[in-house]
Amino acid sequence: MSVLLYLLKTQVALLLLLGVYYGLLRRLTFHQLNRAYLLGSLLLAGLYPALDWSRLRPATVPTVPLLAEVPVWTSASGAVIPTNSGPDYGVWLLAAYGLGVGALLLLLLVQGTALWRLHRASRPAEADGMKFRAVAGKVSPFSFGRAIYLNPAHHAPAELPVVLLHELVHVRQAHTLDVLLGHLHRAMAWASPAAWLWLRATQENLEFIADAAVLRESQLAPKQYQYSLVRLSTLAAGPALVTPFSFITLKNRIRMMNSQPSTRRQLLRYAAGFTLLGLVAVGCATPKIAEMPQPEASVEQQARTTADQALYFIDGTPSSQAAAHQVDPSALKSMHVIKGRKFMPGFNEAAFRQDFGAMDDKGVILLVTKQGENSEALQAFTTKYNITFQEQNPNEKAITDALVAGRTISPAELQGRILLVNGVETAVENFSVPAGNMKSVYVLDAKRATEKFGAKGQNGAVVVMTK
Repeated sequence: MSVLLYLLKTQVALLLLLGVYYGLLRRLTFHQLNRAYLLGSLLLAGLYPALDWSRLRPATVPTVPLLAEVPVWTSASGAVIPTNSGPDYGVWLLAAYGLGVGALLLLLLVQGTALWRLHRASRPAEADGMKFRAVAGKVSPFSFGRAIYLNPAHHAPAELPVVLLHELVHVRQAHTLDVLLGHLHRAMAWASPAAWLWLRATQENLEFIADAAVLRESQLAPKQYQYSLVRLSTLAAGPALVTPFSFITLKNRIRMMNSQPSTRRQLLRYAAGFTLLGLVAVGCATPKIAEMPQPEASVEQQARTTADQALYFIDGTPSSQAAAHQVDPSALKSMHVIKGRKFMPGFNEAAFRQDFGAMDDKGVILLVTKQGENSEALQAFTTKYNITFQEQNPNEKAITDALVAGRTISPAELQGRILLVNGVETAVENFSVPAGNMKSVYVLDAKRATEKFGAKGQNGAVVVMTK
């Protein structure tokens, strides 16, 4: 999965999660729960593309397409058609996006440097038993990490403890981590509205938490505290890395402080939100496609493929499939198949490749006639390529000779083997093929027959294909 596609999926997921927050949860006074929800939504959105949601929907059985034989045409000239090597817009888009990320990360570094300079210029101070860093200038109070920054000269003695308490809540609950996470996420996903919206929602909710704590822990009346906030709004904003103080956020904070505490019944909104998100996840999940068992190629299919692609030799002389079919079966002494790369031990592949080209998955079918079994051409062929013939099992040879000659065979000759004619299991008593109509005969040992046909092949198999 490309980086941009991964980011797109995370931001779409985050946008849905924020939709639930703004639609159902934002106006509730369960501010700590909302903080957990916002942090969890960012984590879930980041993991969403990597999770296998297909398990949420039942597997569907794919329809089996009709097989069609498609001819493959080869080029007579063998020329290679060049592919269109146009510009890769995906790379350019990723590069442009990376430049935006780099610019915002650089901006964060500059803002961090400015905050460090302000820290260096501040001095330790204390009021009402609470420590802070005194700064010069007309700056709104703020906190960063475990430090509180403000100018005590701009606060009345009765107002200073309340301001310090507000910032102390931010310090104790490590709200700086949430804000920094939001800034980093916004830099990495700067093109997404969800990234900017998440940071704004988080900063607003953190202020809700601090305001509620001040009203709960101090003896200050809500109206008096709100008037104090209005007066603080006239001061200059703090550094960019801290929560901004604006009239819009102040209006929302005052509205939240004046609202009635949410009842326990309102907790059902969280359940409703999670249920809605679950339904969306299930609806967007791609059903898992049940794997259709792929049928193993039958012996007949394997034999047909080998025969069509094979290199034919008759008594050591290169030939063709058509010529091999013209050979009278009664004139054959033996037929040997070297399939694919499963060569017989000692086979001189290098010499064979030099004379006849790369074999790849082709087979070699060597027909030895009774007339040419002792010919010089066959002896030269077997010597050059180090081909040795193994004597066929007498019983298997008797079965092969009988079927090729058009004679019937008895159950005693089969010795418990199953007989398959053109892929269909056939009783030996009902089988007879006139001489000359036999295309191929394969006698499989017990091991291979069991692998192909199960328990029926425990004694072996005879596989016959007719013309």
